[in-house]
Amino acid sequence: MSHKPQSLLLAAFSIVAISSLLAGCAKNTKVSAEAGTGIVTESTLTDTVDSSGSVQADQVATLTWDTSGVVSVVNVQTGDFVKNGDVLIELDSTTVPAEVIQGYVDLAEAKLALEDAKSNSSTARAAVALAEAKAAYEDALGDYYQIGVSYGDKSDIAEIEAALNIAEIQLKQANKRLTNLSSLADDNLQKAQAVQNVLNCQETVNELKTTLNYYKSTPDPLDEETIKANLELAKAELESAQREYDRVKDGPNADDIAVAQAAVDAAQATVNRMKIIAPFDGEVIVIYNQVGDQVSQGESSVILVNRDKMYVEVSIDETSIANIKVGDSATISFDAFPGKETTGKVTFINPIGSSSSGVVNYTVRVELDKADPSILIGATASITIQTGDPESILFVPIEAVQSDAQGEYVIRITNDGEERVSVVSGQIVDDTVVVDGDLKAGDIVKLFTSTSSSDEETTETQSSRDNFIPGGSFNGGNMGGGNPPSGGGMMP
Repeated sequence: MSHKPQSLLLAAFSIVAISSLLAGCAKNTKVSAEAGTGIVTESTLTDTVDSSGSVQADQVATLTWDTSGVVSVVNVQTGDFVKNGDVLIELDSTTVPAEVIQGYVDLAEAKLALEDAKSNSSTARAAVALAEAKAAYEDALGDYYQIGVSYGDKSDIAEIEAALNIAEIQLKQANKRLTNLSSLADDNLQKAQAVQNVLNCQETVNELKTTLNYYKSTPDPLDEETIKANLELAKAELESAQREYDRVKDGPNADDIAVAQAAVDAAQATVNRMKIIAPFDGEVIVIYNQVGDQVSQGESSVILVNRDKMYVEVSIDETSIANIKVGDSATISFDAFPGKETTGKVTFINPIGSSSSGVVNYTVRVELDKADPSILIGATASITIQTGDPESILFVPIEAVQSDAQGEYVIRITNDGEERVSVVSGQIVDDTVVVDGDLKAGDIVKLFTSTSSSDEETTETQSSRDNFIPGGSFNGGNMGGGNPPSGGGMMP
């Protein structure tokens, strides 16, 4: 990984260039001779950061079996594109464990419960239960009111006493008639009827006495506790029935539906253990199973990939990470595909770095602008991230730049003659030099060959210029919009 120099270094390059030229002039006498003309050219400098990584897909999944069994159906082939939820491979239901088969039963029951929760039947059942609870409470309350008082009121007691008097009179009359017929044989019809009449009258008297005794009695302590307990129970059941009715009185309850749906989902998940189902849209790139295979839980079955989004993660050292931001554009090339190039953008910068051998690196994700199926997952990719806006710069042939006591300059040739244009020189690229001044692309400048001599030595100014290249060649920036001229800067 290398970080290409930024444009702000041009000023430093210019200072080095001037120093080198002045050093050459300290003991020499400069003599310049015209050597034709050259053209001012323009190009673009862009600050970049380079790195490399491997191509990854946004979604890659190895689908595994969640149970054991024998493969009965394979619905896909390698290279097929599938949708989320598609069933790719299935097991024979007769070969899976019993708890998985039970899932079919649970699923059917859960679906019925869900349909019931969505209907109005729960409201009707709640209304019936509420009515029954109210009736039970009223009966228990009635019993409670009898604690400490007779079971029957005065009118009930008087009525039973009157009926008992009449029944006792009728019993006496029946006994008297039977006494009158006592001389008859036992199988005599009249005597038999008289006996039966006595028995009936006696039964009526007994029943009325029992009823009268009950009406006149009060509950004993044990009965009182039972009555109180029954009342509390009836009250609690009534409140519960009321709450249930209030919950469903306006129709199907959302919570009931949610619970029923959860039961359906749980049962469906059990059934789905017999299937390999696509969890997202994608391409089937590997199939491990075929019909008849015996598989085990946890065994790999299918590899699915979604190539709609592809990315490369690269490591950037701490000296360069500050220059990168989310949204920066990038150029991506591939070792496995010479000449193939695509573009992307920085979508993520991990703010937490990792240290290795004393160097702190940060993970940067570059997402490809357009997915290409021909690009293999895992392929090595070279990334060039553009960290600044392109900057237009001017070049002139090296032979055009002169210097004197006033500073650096070039001689521009115009229709009206020649004029001096002050410049500041910068980085040297081949036979041209970056300059900053009142020039524009296409201007014609005069070229010079310069030599210097002294009592001690004679050197060519051109050689001194060739030796002051700060930072080496112009690999520090990407050039766009045309290349600077070569071959001495002369017009082709």
